[in-house]
Amino acid sequence: MPVIKIQHSGEPLANDTCSALQQQVTGLIHRVLGKAVPVTAVLISSQPNRQWSVGGDAITHHQSVLMEIYITSGTNSEDEKRLMISEAHSLLEARLGPLVEASYVVIQELAPTDWGYAGVTQEERRRRKAQT
Repeated sequence: MPVIKIQHSGEPLANDTCSALQQQVTGLIHRVLGKAVPVTAVLISSQPNRQWSVGGDAITHHQSVLMEIYITSGTNSEDEKRLMISEAHSLLEARLGPLVEASYVVIQELAPTDWGYAGVTQEERRRRKAQT
């Protein structure tokens, strides 16, 4: 059950670009990290260039991106996470165009007791599955 937040500098994406990026990110996280597509949430938002800086200077020529990926701790290997960061950056650049170097992909691992969906933690889902 991953949650992916993508923030980028500049104008909001066109609807078709946003939709394509959401589908591609969902497919990527399924392929690389093995996450279930039906519970993968992707949120894309834009921030005006004047509100985004790198090195203290406003973004002017290329976009900057912050992609945050939330997953349950211990569910993926270091190699899988390294590949996810690399491929996510390549996907963002292919879809959005040239990015400033300080564009980040961050994987946050959360304890299974600290998050969930539909009102049930991941730990509780594991417990229920083990009982059946």
